[in-house]
Amino acid sequence: MLGGVTILRDVRVVHVADSHLDPKLTFLGPKVYERRQDFMKSFMRVVEYVVETKPHVLIIAGDLFDSINPRNPVRTCVLQAIRRIRSEGVKVFSVAGNHDSPRSQEEGMSPLSELEASGYMTFFSSPRDFKVEHLQVEGLDIAVTGISFDHSLNPNVDPLQHYNLKMPTEGDVNIAVMHYNFTGFRIPKHWEAPTILSKSLPEELDYLALGHIHSSGSMRMGRPLIAYPGSTERRSFNEEEDAKKGFLDVTLRHDGGAEARFIEVPARPLKTFEVVFDEKVENPVEHALGSVENGPETLARLVVRGSLPLDRIRDYSKAELLKRLENRFFYTLIDDSELKCLFREVKLSTSLTGPVEAYRKAVEAHIEKAGEEEKRILDRALSLGITMLEEMGAW
Repeated sequence: MLGGVTILRDVRVVHVADSHLDPKLTFLGPKVYERRQDFMKSFMRVVEYVVETKPHVLIIAGDLFDSINPRNPVRTCVLQAIRRIRSEGVKVFSVAGNHDSPRSQEEGMSPLSELEASGYMTFFSSPRDFKVEHLQVEGLDIAVTGISFDHSLNPNVDPLQHYNLKMPTEGDVNIAVMHYNFTGFRIPKHWEAPTILSKSLPEELDYLALGHIHSSGSMRMGRPLIAYPGSTERRSFNEEEDAKKGFLDVTLRHDGGAEARFIEVPARPLKTFEVVFDEKVENPVEHALGSVENGPETLARLVVRGSLPLDRIRDYSKAELLKRLENRFFYTLIDDSELKCLFREVKLSTSLTGPVEAYRKAVEAHIEKAGEEEKRILDRALSLGITMLEEMGAW
């Protein structure tokens, strides 16, 4: 208030989504605990930023947790963080995403319900009914609404049209929070989900805070600014090409303008290396080692493809390769499901040579090239093989 006139100021919102706290990641073996800590450290960087800069609102747009049953130490840590944020006067709003919302009543409730029960956070738990919370900020009535993820909807269905929902816009500044896809954004196939259409947004909306897509992006549809902050950590190798991870610091102006600034959070790099074998490869393990670049902090994945002759595929050892890479990366995963054994074509004689004679000639050809020890083994194999063939009726 200045000279009896209310001075309207900007509203600051920190928007975070898809932190995926306490992921299972059991395939990481001895590194699983350290990797889980990566996710918590990234989220705590958001918390520190909020405490330091004191925005008016913190929005958590779904998938704060990676599942509906995070472990108790993680629940406690998050509760303490939200309490700390609330003690600084920052209002916290959230919705559940596809990971931290129950698929049915039998699965129980979202862990976000516990945070709301603590009194430190408003959780829009319903997937089918908008509720509105109001707060006064710098002379403005800020209306925040949201709905949680609905597992019963088919992909590409607009949840607002499906349930005939009208997004409420009751304030001077109107914010909505959801965890869905939005038309117009590039949606990778692995993030297929119900999709909000632009025509479902009211003209009076100022900011649509979204979660679900793990890369950051924004667009404007008339007045509303629609934005994804992306995830705060790389949850899978689908995200290794994402240059940065982080959250958004959003400014909403009283005249209807809005802008979002991306704040980067350090995240562990993920890198896929392709190893291709062919019959020219003499030493498979050394060839694979030469196909990768060191990265002590990197979670690496080797995708092994191609084929090796039978006499050389025995020299390929996944266990040895993992051991040799142990100190070159944070952790290494190897996918060699596409590695094939190359069987050389056997040219059959057009003569009427019987199986016994054909076997004799084949083994004797190897004996001629073998060393002394191998010759003794092959001689024995020749004798036993002929005996067995004759017993089976071969000629």
